[in-house]
Amino acid sequence: MLNIAVIGTGAFGVEHIRTIQSMNGVELFGICNRSEDRLMRVAKEYGIPAEKTYTNITKLLQEKELDAVVIATDEKSHEPITREAVQYGKHVLIEKPVSTDSKTAENLLNLSEESDVVILPGHMLRFDPGYAAVNHQLAEVEGNIHSLRLKRNVPVERFSLHARTHPVFMALSHDIDQLIWNVKSKPKRIYAMEKKIDQEINMPGVFFGLIEMENGIICSLETQWCLPNEYGQYLDVELEAMYEGGHLKYRFPGDTLSVMEKGELSRPDIQLSPMIHGNVYGALRNELEHFVELIRNPEIKQAVPMEDAVLGIKICEALIKSASEKREILWENL
Repeated sequence: MLNIAVIGTGAFGVEHIRTIQSMNGVELFGICNRSEDRLMRVAKEYGIPAEKTYTNITKLLQEKELDAVVIATDEKSHEPITREAVQYGKHVLIEKPVSTDSKTAENLLNLSEESDVVILPGHMLRFDPGYAAVNHQLAEVEGNIHSLRLKRNVPVERFSLHARTHPVFMALSHDIDQLIWNVKSKPKRIYAMEKKIDQEINMPGVFFGLIEMENGIICSLETQWCLPNEYGQYLDVELEAMYEGGHLKYRFPGDTLSVMEKGELSRPDIQLSPMIHGNVYGALRNELEHFVELIRNPEIKQAVPMEDAVLGIKICEALIKSASEKREILWENL
């Protein structure tokens, strides 16, 4: 039995908690959060005994029976918590983005290379069957891709909730990872534009970017945090590729399930972590099971190399720099 704890009991920490509770051969060792009130509310909701709750990260990491942790805290805390976890010999899954600056991301890369434990970036979309099918298809036409268009729009009600972090890191980091995974090339030049939608919030709500890759592929990126709430969508996401002799288009989460109830429209998640027969399945479970496999068998190839996470952070930084300075960024000059 592998013992895994979750550090951070926000919305996505909770998703990890409920998923781990559904997995075979894995035990939810405990949960940790700085706010005791929040910690105990989550513990009560998911039937977690008080003795499995922690407000002190070090105390949790010192537990000898603990094998691994999921870090689902704010981005600035990822590196110090990971470093301490490695010090105590614990394997680590870090929620995306692993960092919001490339120097810290490179520190994590060095740490992963120097240590014997698994450090897995939590890039969940690599474990979604739809995105995996996209990757398989594009691998068949490698060298013949003309362009890649990536869109990730978000309901406006979520803008203020997530505006602590630039939307390039909060939203487009998913799509930048898809770009890295599918294109397998570094950027050549980058240009981006942004617009504020709420003067009370320091972050832009609209962001567009263009990237020319070294291999000639043109990529466009879009995130707009002003999708009308009335659509009832968690996200409005598209990936589109043009290639020699073909065209591919994927929508995520898709429009396969819509529910109209008491005058309100909703489109429940059926891909990331849906509940089926009392257990959680989907992309998040696939990611966690890969994490467990890596711990049990060091010979398995890591699906999300830390090098890819570092490259993604550098691309995020370049996009933000281009938009703020209103100029083209040449990759070779970074």
